[in-house]
Amino acid sequence: MLRDGGADVRARFEAVSRGFDAVRRHAPELPPFEVGQFLERVSRTRGREFPTGSVPDGAFAWAATPGRVEQAVREVRTRVPLAHRMRSTPDECLNAVREFAAAAAAGDSPAAFGAFRTAFPDGRWETALPALDDAYLPALPEDDRAALWCEVAGILRERFKVHPLELADVVAAVADAQCPEPGGDGFAGFCSDTFAFLGELAEANAKDWMAEHRDRYQFVLREPLVELCEAVAERYIHPVLNREHGWDLECDARSGRAVTSICKNDFGRGGPYQPVQWITFYRKALANKRADAQFFVRVADDGVHYGFHLGRSAREAGKQFRRNIQEHADAIFRALHAGNVFAECRFWTDDDLTTEVAVRSAADLRAWAVHKTLAIGKRLPSESPLLRREDLTGEILLTFDRLLPAFACAAEDDPRALLSRRAGAPDGAPPYDPASFHRETFLSEVWLDRVLGLLRLKRQLVLQGAPGTGKTHVARCLARLLAGDRADCVRLVQFHPSYSYEEFVEGIRARPVEGSARGEIAFPVEDGLLCQFAEQARARPSEPHVLIVDELNRGNVSRIFGELLYLLEYRDQAITLPYSRREFRLPENVFVLATMNPLDRSAVSLDHALRRRFSFVDMPADAGVLASWLESRAGAEPADPTFNPRVVLLFEELNRRLARDLGPDRQIGHSFFMVPELDHDKLAAVWTHHVRPVLLDYLGGREERLADYTPERLVGAGERRRKPKPSVPNDAP
Repeated sequence: MLRDGGADVRARFEAVSRGFDAVRRHAPELPPFEVGQFLERVSRTRGREFPTGSVPDGAFAWAATPGRVEQAVREVRTRVPLAHRMRSTPDECLNAVREFAAAAAAGDSPAAFGAFRTAFPDGRWETALPALDDAYLPALPEDDRAALWCEVAGILRERFKVHPLELADVVAAVADAQCPEPGGDGFAGFCSDTFAFLGELAEANAKDWMAEHRDRYQFVLREPLVELCEAVAERYIHPVLNREHGWDLECDARSGRAVTSICKNDFGRGGPYQPVQWITFYRKALANKRADAQFFVRVADDGVHYGFHLGRSAREAGKQFRRNIQEHADAIFRALHAGNVFAECRFWTDDDLTTEVAVRSAADLRAWAVHKTLAIGKRLPSESPLLRREDLTGEILLTFDRLLPAFACAAEDDPRALLSRRAGAPDGAPPYDPASFHRETFLSEVWLDRVLGLLRLKRQLVLQGAPGTGKTHVARCLARLLAGDRADCVRLVQFHPSYSYEEFVEGIRARPVEGSARGEIAFPVEDGLLCQFAEQARARPSEPHVLIVDELNRGNVSRIFGELLYLLEYRDQAITLPYSRREFRLPENVFVLATMNPLDRSAVSLDHALRRRFSFVDMPADAGVLASWLESRAGAEPADPTFNPRVVLLFEELNRRLARDLGPDRQIGHSFFMVPELDHDKLAAVWTHHVRPVLLDYLGGREERLADYTPERLVGAGERRRKPKPSVPNDAP
């Protein structure tokens, strides 16, 4: 209604009035108050679902979301750090900004407005102001515009801690990234009327009924089907199945291609229209969707099904699928199990996806595969909130990726390479499971359950503790468990003081120009480690990917992560990267495991913004872990049965003495003593060359204090403490 209203206040008011009159013509029984309420609700519509309930006060005063403003602040500070901005700003601009701040604090809006214009005369910030306050118009009197600007600036400064020097750039950044108008790119969701429409169509199914509801059909069913098809194709079918696997699936969101037509082609039998709609991705080479296996989305009045489908008409694909199932059922079962398919999905054997089959073993898989019509997937009932959100796209492509081993069995003559990679372990190799983790780390099931729960909560976790507590070893074992023992799904990076954002995220690299006779140099923008790893994870959304950051606090973490700190918490959001200017999302299947020693004097302290995005787990010096490890190496020093207990006693007494003298944070980790084939000679070497230097550092370099920390004295003190005191007779003097 406002698109053609223009910038003039009178023209905009007339546009609103025309919209008001249009509603009254369609519903003359509505009183003006209810028409106003209707228009307010329309303005709050997200996707296609019409909102209910009253409009909250001030619903339209702040056009941009707080999250978008916070992202704009991060983008601005990434491009120009505040300290650098303050140093490089000319004195005349600084003076004008000071005048603005003083006038705004005094309530003199016109003076503040004029001073800010003097400081930033290019006017971009003023043009962008409607993105933050929809009451702001260039046609307003200057005093009104000044008051609105001071109001916006005050909110930015107080709520978002924006420095006055940053205000102009932040406002422009918010406007640059405003969300597209409804009906733009992306999937806007189905709505309740989608499923009501299909139910009514099944009952009526007549041309005169459809003629009356043609616009309704376009809005509630056809448009969302096309949007969903294009979104899934853009994010998964094109980059993964077509580019990486070379299957060339049909993605064209037109009738007769990837999206079915509403019109039946059965010469009027059973009605002229289809009350069930499908999106099907199949190989173009077969020219007929029914002749191939498909990734599908099925929309009916009771909800949405999606997954893998193999119909009775797909004779050649079905023959190849069943042969592969019979020959490689065990490998297929392991690959599907690694993707959690048997817990997340259902197996069907009929055309309308109502007959479920229980599949719990490779033998069950073989028995299910003999049916003429097969499907694996998920179902969302019509009332599910997920059907009304853009998140449905991610859920569908994740399910498709989990079912990739099944599709490969229909599309590939020999799918074993894909099955082996998806299963995570070579044929015959034992799976890396929680029991394997326990054998390698000697940590309890309770500890593992707690850590896995924290990772499900935030996806980022820090293992922190003194040197030698096994932080990196445990992180690698945990990553192996999370990634299903897929080595290429785990990446390790060690932070250090010179490690940079450009290496981690993206940056400009100097590269020689190929074929240049004059030795010319190009400066392309190249992905860093995290962007490369995220791209791989995005192509394999059902496979967990784990990034291990060793020595997290030895790098300048805020500088290295930059604006990606935001994405650690908001995985469903996208940000614009500063060098390439492309949108970037951090995939849901990327986990970050970090290690750090909080007492490292060369390290950088972590700020609160980073700490809020990670869970922290302490890794203390643990005598129980050392004792279990020594016991598992029973062959060491068989002639001296007291050796292992004395090593544990030395370890316990050492840390008890350190805690007493220096505090509980100064400890020696158990991994110092976890040396293969440990004996008396190796223990002496460990003490002299590994433990003693750390003790000397803890004690401030004072050699004389080491006399209290010799192994003989520590073990002797421990034995005296453990020796029971002699009992004293009651009649003793």
